[in-house]
Amino acid sequence: MPTAGAVNDREKVPNVRGAQRTNKDRTPRAHGMGGVRKIFGTEKEVLHMKKGVLKYHAAAVFTVFVWGITFVSTKYLEGALSSLEILFIRYIIAYTTLWILCPERPTVCGAKQEGYMFAAALSGAALYQYLENVAVEYTSPASVSFITATAPIFTALLASRLLGEKLTAKIFIGMLISLVGVFFICFGDSRTLETGLTGDLIIFFSIWLWAVYSILVKKISEFGISRFQVTRRLFFYSLVVMLPFMIFGNHGEALRHLKSISIAGNLLFLGVFASAICFAGWNMSVEKLGATTTSRYLFLSPLVTLVAQSVYNRSIIGGAALVGMAVTLVGIAVSEFKFKPKTAENAAKEKKVA
Repeated sequence: MPTAGAVNDREKVPNVRGAQRTNKDRTPRAHGMGGVRKIFGTEKEVLHMKKGVLKYHAAAVFTVFVWGITFVSTKYLEGALSSLEILFIRYIIAYTTLWILCPERPTVCGAKQEGYMFAAALSGAALYQYLENVAVEYTSPASVSFITATAPIFTALLASRLLGEKLTAKIFIGMLISLVGVFFICFGDSRTLETGLTGDLIIFFSIWLWAVYSILVKKISEFGISRFQVTRRLFFYSLVVMLPFMIFGNHGEALRHLKSISIAGNLLFLGVFASAICFAGWNMSVEKLGATTTSRYLFLSPLVTLVAQSVYNRSIIGGAALVGMAVTLVGIAVSEFKFKPKTAENAAKEKKVA
């Protein structure tokens, strides 16, 4: 096993005329790897590290995709259940699912650790989800989607101040480009910008709660508790918060609706996939990639919702929305990927890795 900086016979630096072998040639830096700043010995090790990180990016994209289509299930259930009932049943299913997936006994934590997890549950799992549903009653869905899409920017600002994550000009510019794309998706094909001050303020407050949640999840990942246990604990505390409001309500009508196969199926989708699996996947991505990198994928949510809504309503996506989708993807690419000039040295390295 070669040590860091060593080069074996198969991995010699190309013999370019006039070039000298330097430490830079021997030990390439692992750039753009979700906060990893180590130096590895060979190009193959760096390439292997990049492949290892891809699964966390894929988990974030999958989560945003599922969250983007949950409106179909939520909209179907709203006629039979209240927002609080949907959220409460959804989290009971999620909590049970995580017990099945991770049946190990809960890790005993100190008061500080439990406080962090309770705060994360209150901000991200309980209040954010509930306030987002309430906001739609006071403002337009397009306005909710657009304001929600600003969450990555506020998350990046908080992560920069509280976690020390880098917020470079390239990342910030990419976020602004994506936000312009989201604006076209939400309002491009509308004649007027229908908004409501009360609803806009509610959703604006909720995205700050989500930013706080992302910061707390990153801090919680340092406690050494399995991500399934952490996510399970978040749902438990969320249910504890909602329980008093559920006890004093009349839920007889809701219980009768639960006998419907279609309603039960939509609740299972929200509980198992949109909650248990997606929250665990999102928390894993935040832990490995950082809050700033993971949150940038939230720009895809309005895009996914638009496509899902078009299929659900059997409608055609407008030209402005299509432009917005393209601009959003360009913004994510600008903030996520590194663009290196095509030099003879880089070309030789790429050929060697291939």
